Amino acid sequence: MSTLQQPVDNWNTGSDQIQTTLGTVASGANVPDRTPLGQVTATGKFVVWNPTATDGSEKAVRLTSYQVNAASADVVAQLVKAGTFNPELVNWPVGATAVQKLGAFVGTPISFQLPA
Repeated sequence: MSTLQQPVDNWNTGSDQIQTTLGTVASGANVPDRTPLGQVTATGKFVVWNPTATDGSEKAVRLTSYQVNAASADVVAQLVKAGTFNPELVNWPVGATAVQKLGAFVGTPISFQLPA
C-alpha cells in the first residue's frame, strides 16, 4: 500500500478524508502534482483534463497527488479520487475558464473550497 505524504499548506480545506487509488496515466505528458485528470472512455487511461474534448476526458474525475512523468510511457500512479481541496492550488489547464473550473468535478467526490 502506498502512503501519500500530505503537504504542509492549505491544500486540504475540508473535513473529508482524502482517498486515492491507482490509475494509468497515458503517455505523452509530464503531469504536475494537483492536476485535474479526465478518463478517456476508449482506453480507461487518465489524461490532463480537457473541458473541450469529446473522448471522456472532458469530465475531471481524478487529481494527481504528485508529479507523474508519463512523457514517454504510460505510468501507473496513485491518484486522488476524493477530498476537499483549495481551488487556488490546483494546476488548472491553461485557458480553463472560471465556469469550466466550477463544473469540472461535478458528480464526483472531489470538491473545492477556499481555506477558512
